[in-house]
Order: sequence, then structure tokens, then C-alpha cells
Amino acid sequence: MKALPRQHLIVFLVFVACATTLVSGQTNVLTWHNDNWRDGLNSSETILNQANVNATQFGKLCSAVLDGQVFGQPLVVSTGGQNVVYVGTMNDTVYALNGTNCSVIASVSLLQTSEEAVQCTDVGGGKCHTISPIIGILGTPVIDLSTNTIYLVSESESTAAPNCNVLKKPALCFVHRVHALDLTTLAEKFNGPVVVTGTVPGTGYTSQKGTLPFTPNGHIQRAGLLELSGSMPNGDSGIYIGFSEIDGVGIPSKSIPQGWVFGFDAQNLTATPYLWASTPNGEGGGVWASGSGLAAGLDSPGGSTYIYLTTGDGDFTANTGGPDYGDSFVKLTTGLVPSAYFTPFAQACMNPADQDFGSSGVMLIPDSGSTYYAVAASKQGVIYAMNRANPGGYTAPTNSTCPATGTNGNAQYFTASSHQYYMTGVTWNSLIYFISMKGPIARYQLNLNTPPICLFSPICTGNIAKSPITFQYGTNLSASSSGTTAGTGIVWAAKGNGWPNVTPPAPVTLYAFQADSSRTLTELWDSSMCPTRDKSGNSTKFVLPTIANGTVYLGSMDPTDATNTRGELDVFGLTSAACN
Repeated sequence: MKALPRQHLIVFLVFVACATTLVSGQTNVLTWHNDNWRDGLNSSETILNQANVNATQFGKLCSAVLDGQVFGQPLVVSTGGQNVVYVGTMNDTVYALNGTNCSVIASVSLLQTSEEAVQCTDVGGGKCHTISPIIGILGTPVIDLSTNTIYLVSESESTAAPNCNVLKKPALCFVHRVHALDLTTLAEKFNGPVVVTGTVPGTGYTSQKGTLPFTPNGHIQRAGLLELSGSMPNGDSGIYIGFSEIDGVGIPSKSIPQGWVFGFDAQNLTATPYLWASTPNGEGGGVWASGSGLAAGLDSPGGSTYIYLTTGDGDFTANTGGPDYGDSFVKLTTGLVPSAYFTPFAQACMNPADQDFGSSGVMLIPDSGSTYYAVAASKQGVIYAMNRANPGGYTAPTNSTCPATGTNGNAQYFTASSHQYYMTGVTWNSLIYFISMKGPIARYQLNLNTPPICLFSPICTGNIAKSPITFQYGTNLSASSSGTTAGTGIVWAAKGNGWPNVTPPAPVTLYAFQADSSRTLTELWDSSMCPTRDKSGNSTKFVLPTIANGTVYLGSMDPTDATNTRGELDVFGLTSAACN
């Protein structure tokens, strides 16, 4: 850990140690999209509203330059009227920052001796399609205030000669580690860090002699981490972590990257983790979901808690009793055993056409009535709503050629866009919001009333409101409100340019839209209205704004860095600074 002056360290210790004793009205953001439902809503925002989020009263307050790009969502611990913001960078550094003035309170590098953050040219076929130029802390961490701990995954590669100082580095040169850091000191705890490793029964795409190993050089940890209280056999909490292949890997000759989920004991990281591979006898099925966190919640009234996720393109054999779940919505027990699933009838056509189901994360619709729903979208432009208790399995198509035709059992679905989805929806006040690539934000009415308000259940497909702005590849949504109070609902969107798919990188534009049931989504403010005062850093993919206690936090890249390696945290809030 980087040394801190004694007086600063004392302030930090006092500042964070009392984080579990919150002042009334303060909000913590401890996980991706605010909660394990992944609904994206902070419903306790009592400061920002539709009346004061405008170019006169709202704008950028400060920025902090960081040592690496920020892909994960900034997390916030609030105490005594102050915010501490925790950010992980692609250079494998964790920062704790003052959420008011952007000063660095503490930081720690997670790189060990003779290591560096992974060079994207060394992995993924060296194509750097989705991430460039380095890979470090990619997925959003999770914070447990009951133990004063932040959990995250780093990725690094060895620079030690001779075996790792070559152009084509073998798998042993790369490592993912799970860290449990004390929020106050950023010191490792709970026997961390531990190297992510393991095997499952399986043959892969080629013969693996019945045992399939996790391959660190072919995988990235993109999905947000999930914590579940009491899910370990000894009653400890579990930390669940999803992995996918890195874009460009293709089909290696020996080891095929799959989607993986690990479940670690939060209080003892060295305990043998739970393990699940999405396609152990095949290939693909990555768990990435554009950075969305794994979702968790009850499957029915009085039911049990399960983990819900989507998988990307890959082999599918679950319908014939096999273990492969490519392009599927999968319901896992807390011990990572498949309990049920849903796979579109068009899966055989989706897989070779790169139409991942897993490009969107799972959002659980607030529990209501006798049926609890999970919602996800796909690269097909289709939005699916699945019954969590019985998501529907697989129904074969009615034809044997592509495009496939047919119906899906026990799942509601509709084509919502001609473009692909790379995001997870948000909800507010019985409304649900989605955004497709090159499309506007679209608002739908949830159909949770009795009697129902539309024929489609649980999402009405009529009376759709759309934003006047269209968005590019890599935009995610957040929402804030003071409960269901009129005039407080805001939908936030961070518009990027899809870098590194589109070059050069460009500033991310933060938008705020009025969230209500009017026929249009009215724009309240965006960061281009006052370009000098409010200009943000350059965009990274799927960047997600965090809203807490009258402030909005947004991770980005340092626009002054020609190497595109440094990052930036931008902070927005109520301001008296002139718009310019």
C-alpha cells in the first residue's frame, strides 16, 4: 500500500471505520446497479431532482486522474455526510477517494513482484477488440459493510524471465486473483489474495481426459461480483464471480475458454470454492453480460434464493441431458448447480451468427403477485421475461434452417429493436427502461397490476416513450428518485463512442432524462451543454454512472493521455459555477 502521512491516515481510519453507522438519508452503493436485483435504482436520492438537474444548477465538480482506465462502476460508502468512493483501475490499483473534492485518500497496487497488468496484445489473439491496451481490475467489486471489506478480482501477467519474457506467453504467465481488502486500510484480509484456479468434469471442445481446467490466459473477469449472505455451508457469505473468454480468442487447439462461475467463502478465500462451467463439454458460453453483476433473489413467493445469469454464444446440449448452456438464461443454486434454464428456440442460429443472449445482464423485476420475473435482452434485439420459478427450458424450432421459426415455452418475449442490446434494464415506479445500440432510451410500462393493464405480461409493449437522443455501443443506464415522489425520478445514461471498437476515443457524455409516465422522455441536462465546465473524460465500454447523496460519479479515461492507459473519475453535483 502506498504510504500515507500519519494525519491523513488517522482521518481515513475515523472516516471509514464508522461507515456502518449511517446518518439518516444517506445512501451507500455497494454493488453493481445498487442491489442484487440489478434494477439500477437508487430510490433514496433526496437531493437531485427534475427541478435542479439543469445547466444552471448542476455540473461537474471535480476530476481525479487515476493510473488506469475505469471499467467497473464506482462504489460509494457514505458516513457523516461524506462519501468515500472506491474505484478499481485497469492497472490493478484500488483507490479510495474523497467524493466531494476528488482527492485521493488512499490507494494500493495489487501487482506482485515481477508483474504488470495484462497487455491485451498478449491475450485474446492479440486483437484487443473489446479492451485496450491493458487489462487489470475489469469487473465491478462488491462491498460488505458488516465486515468492512471490498472484494474484487485483479488480472496480471508475469514479466519474469525466461518463460514469461516471450512473445507468445504460456498460460502459467497469467493470473487472476481474488482480493478481500479492508475498507479502512486497504490491507488484504480473510486469507487473500487467492489465485483463481480449478477444474470441472468435462472434455472441452477437444479431449481433455475428462477434466477441464480453468485457463487464465483465455479469460477475463467482466461481470460485476455478487455477494450472498449465508450461502456457504458454514453460514458464511459467498462471493460469486463470473468469467468469460476474451474477444478474439476464437477456438484454441488445446483448451477452449468457457463461461465460469466461482463461489468463494467471503470470510476464508482459501476454502475450496464452488465451481460451475457453462459449456464443460464444448466451447463458449461466456458470463460477461456487458459488465452486469450476477443477479440473485427469490424465485417465487416463499421460495428459495437463486443466482441468475445469461451466457454468450456457445454449445448447447442441456435439452438432451448434456451440461452445456450456451446462449441461455441459467438459474443456479447458491452451490452453483443448475436448477432450471431458458434457451431461445433460435439458439442454433444465434450461436454462429454472434447473437449472444449473454450480451445483456439479468434484471429481476420487483417481486409482485404469484409470479416473479427475470428480464434480459439479447443481440437479436429481443427482450425476454422469464418466470423465475419455471423459466421454460427449450422448445425446438419448427424448421431446420436459419432464420429459425417457432415459439418459446413459458417465456414472454418481443422484438424491441432492430439493433443489439449491450446493457441491463432499470426500473422506477412500475416503469422499465432499455437502450439498444444506435437506439434511443425506450420506456415500457410494467404489467404487475390486478387486473392486468395490457395483454403482454409482464411488460406492456404499447404506449412506448422514447428519448430524443440515440446512443452508441457501450451505453448503460442508472436511475434515481426519492421513492415514488413525482418530480424526483431521473434516468441517467453515459453515452460513449464504443472505443476501442471505434477510434479515436471520445469524451463520454452524461445525460439526465425525466423519468415519469409522460409520452416522451424529456432531457433535463447533459454534460455537453456547458462543454468547458462539464467536459468528462474519454469513454470506456459499458461505463455506468453511480448516483448517491446528491452526487453522480462516472469512471472514464484521462483525455490528456495519448497512451490511453490512465483513467479518470468525474464527479457531478449541484454547483454555482457558471455554465461555459
